[in-house]
Amino acid sequence: MSCLPEVNPCLLCFGPPIQRARLCHEITGAFVDELRHKKCIEAIVEASKPLASVTVASGQREELREIVMDAMYSLEERWGKKSLNKSLQEAVSTIWKKLSQLEKVPACIPPCGFQRAARVFQCATCRFVDCQFALDCPVQDLWTYTDETIVLRCNVPFHIPPGVPITWMFAPNLRTQDMALFKELKGNPEKPFSLTIEEPAPGTVACRLGEQTKPIIRKFFYLNVSEGSVEEEKGLQSLFSTVLNWDDETPTHIPYLGLALGFGSMAFVLLLMVSWQCLNVRQMRRRRGHQGTQEDSRPLDSV
Repeated sequence: MSCLPEVNPCLLCFGPPIQRARLCHEITGAFVDELRHKKCIEAIVEASKPLASVTVASGQREELREIVMDAMYSLEERWGKKSLNKSLQEAVSTIWKKLSQLEKVPACIPPCGFQRAARVFQCATCRFVDCQFALDCPVQDLWTYTDETIVLRCNVPFHIPPGVPITWMFAPNLRTQDMALFKELKGNPEKPFSLTIEEPAPGTVACRLGEQTKPIIRKFFYLNVSEGSVEEEKGLQSLFSTVLNWDDETPTHIPYLGLALGFGSMAFVLLLMVSWQCLNVRQMRRRRGHQGTQEDSRPLDSV
């Protein structure tokens, strides 16, 4: 490393610097302190820089090493037939071609869980990198009734090894992710990924995939339990749906009947208004007639 401070980290993953120094010595016949040797090392470093972006599945690290090292050894076979730069270009092209034939790495699926199948090997850092997700999933809210039977599932959207143990737990009257507050429940051995709860009570239900010391994922379900009956709720929902679908289910003659009722109501209101006006007119006429009789009688009395 002290002799080759600019060597791309990807090359350091697959052999010590002395291995590349030996390769350049065999290609050029020059020693480490000679200019030709240094030029060879610089050319290899420059050609390998694009490999810093390479990531493969964790199980493909050995294949990546073989691909890179085979390309490096091919430089010796090309020496004397082609220039060093030309040989390096062909070697890198061969590396990319073989990498394209490797199986693609599964993508990380949010939001939680240790997804081993998505672990990758980074050529730039020579390290394995996992998905940067928490083991604990966000709490899911579920609404139910005291007389309702519910089924919870501990399924995950990513691959898990077969035979992984599953543990169900419950923390009554709490919305929490503190594992110290949970008590283990008895699951169904025949259907370990599901939990059937009759007469649910308020609290948080949790499921854990994997051993307690090495969990793969933890899922949480908070039960919002309401008093009452689920049958009553279904009845209200049915009634509400009937009201919403009234226009679709109403026969075609119903709109005409409604229109006729509307016009009838308007006519009735108009009739009441006309009747009221007529009564007012009659009362006014009576008053005027009464006043006229009194005025006609006054001159007779005076005579």
